[in-house]
Order: sequence, then C-alpha cells, then structure tokens
Amino acid sequence: MYLRESGSDRIGALDYTDTPEWTQRDATHATLDQLQTAAEFVEAGAPLDPELTAALTLATASGGMRPKALIDGDSKFYVAKLASRSDERPVTNLEAVAMDLAHRVGLDVAHSELIQAAGRDILLVERFDRTADGCRRIDVSAATMLGLDPYLGARYASYHEVAARLRGASTDPDDARELFARITFNVIVGNTDDHARNHAAIWDGRQLTLAPAFDVCPQQRKGGETQQAMEIGRDGYKDANFAGCVKYAPDYALDCREAFALVERQIEVIHNEWADAADRARLKDADQRAAWGGPILNESILSSWDDARPRPRRPKASTDSDGAQTRRPNMNGR
Repeated sequence: MYLRESGSDRIGALDYTDTPEWTQRDATHATLDQLQTAAEFVEAGAPLDPELTAALTLATASGGMRPKALIDGDSKFYVAKLASRSDERPVTNLEAVAMDLAHRVGLDVAHSELIQAAGRDILLVERFDRTADGCRRIDVSAATMLGLDPYLGARYASYHEVAARLRGASTDPDDARELFARITFNVIVGNTDDHARNHAAIWDGRQLTLAPAFDVCPQQRKGGETQQAMEIGRDGYKDANFAGCVKYAPDYALDCREAFALVERQIEVIHNEWADAADRARLKDADQRAAWGGPILNESILSSWDDARPRPRRPKASTDSDGAQTRRPNMNGR
C-alpha cells in the first residue's frame, strides 16, 4: 500500500504498478512556492485543499525529520530541503554553506544550490539515484550495506565497518579514503547527524560505489566536546576530535601522515573559504559569528592535535669516503 500511494518519484529502487508494464506514475506538479507554503500550513495544523494535499504527499516521499520535497527540472532531479517554522537558527543556510565547503575541500559531494520560494531559502540537492533520463540507480544506505534495520539497527553501524565493506565490494579503491575525509570534514563543521541513513552507495547489481555526500549540516552545539553518530574506531571510539580520528586512519587505507596532511588541508581551506561560502549561503553576520567556533571549527576538535603531529622521520645514515657513517644535516636547525 505504501509503494502504491507514494508515487514513482520516491527515493529507493522499488516501485509498484497495477500492470506488468512499467510506466512513470504521478509526480508532483506543485511549485516550490506552493510546497513551502503547504509545509508551513501542515506544521501549523491548518487545512490544505485536496489538490495541494495530493501534490505534497507525492512530493515529500523522501524520509527524514525535516520537510523535504522531490522535484524535477531541466533533466535534473532534486531533493528540495524546505524551511521549518520551528527553526531557531538558519538550518537551510548552514547546510548550504557546509555543502559548499565540502566541495571546496575536495569531497565528492552532491551538487547543491540555494534558492528562494515563498519568501524562504530552500536548498536544492541534486539526486544521485536518477540518471539524466529519469531512470533509477539503485542506492543503498550504509545501514543496508551492513545488513542492519535502517531505523532500529542503524545505531549499531560504524564507519570502520562501512570502510571494510567498501574495500571488499567497491568499484573505486579510494572509497575508504574518501569516507575518512568525510569523517574529518563532519568533525570540522560539527555535523554530528552523520548516522547510517545519511551515507549511501550505488549498487550496480555486482559492486558498490560510494555515493556523493548529500546530507551535511552543522548541528546545534552547546559547549565543547561531542561525538559523531557512528563509531570511527574498532574500539568504539566516536569522539569528534582530530587527534583521535587520525589514529584510526589505517582502517581507511591511509597512514597517519597522509591523514594528518588531509586534516591540515581541510582546516586551511575552511579558514580561507569560510567567509565567501557563508556569504554565498546568505548567512547573516550574527549567524556567521555564532557558527564560527560553535559547530564550525570548535576548539575542542583540536585538543591534543599538536601532540598527534607525526614526528620527522629519522634521516638515513650515509657513508663517507672513509667508510664511516654520517648523518644528514637536520634541515630544521635542530
């Protein structure tokens, strides 16, 4: 019954038709203005007219706690993330800036664009589960990859298990490294809502390929230390702390030096690009000040970072003309 009522445009590989021949079933024809207004009416408990109710039902079969809509346009397909009346902070704009920064640090991230409708900012995130002609690509969540119930079992998912699964079944040998880069980026921007349903892979019937990052949103934060939603280390470690993350880099096909350099580069890019990205996301000055040092680059994530810095390798011994071993000079003057 759920598949029959949800429409063909829903997230997921399954569909239902009344005949053996597949045809694309009803999709929403509501405008973004109408959908944003309808979402606000629903939250306020106000009635909707029947046509808009039907359009909203078909458009919002994408799951999640916040209001969303599925829309098509110019041979591309999007999840539209709508503003909520209950927002106490600019959630849509914060996600827009995080998605932009993810792209700037070099992550494989879904294309996103911030637009306005009904006087509100709306974030469009391009869907990776559709081809240009509208055909399905089978995407599976990290919970499904690990054989867990997507809701009840997702709490037991871990990053290191996802990495192991990708190493064994992925078409891209760098997927595990990409996953580690997403972990550290989530730490930087305070995205602690990185649970197993917010990670996905594309399944071609034989192998997996890590899907682009698609749900990266800085979370409300009070105080300093916090944890990620999924375990990072095999011992249960999940603290949002760079020094701790780097220790587990070998589980993600990186040595500690590579991991350290990756984190340093992400920090540098965000320091340099934050102001421009925040302005493009229409984040007000007061919200920028609240985000910087709050969820974004909170000082707690750098605890023990200098202590974790890889020590210079001991220079190799060389042999002089008399056969005696000498040391290469220390270029740092120490």
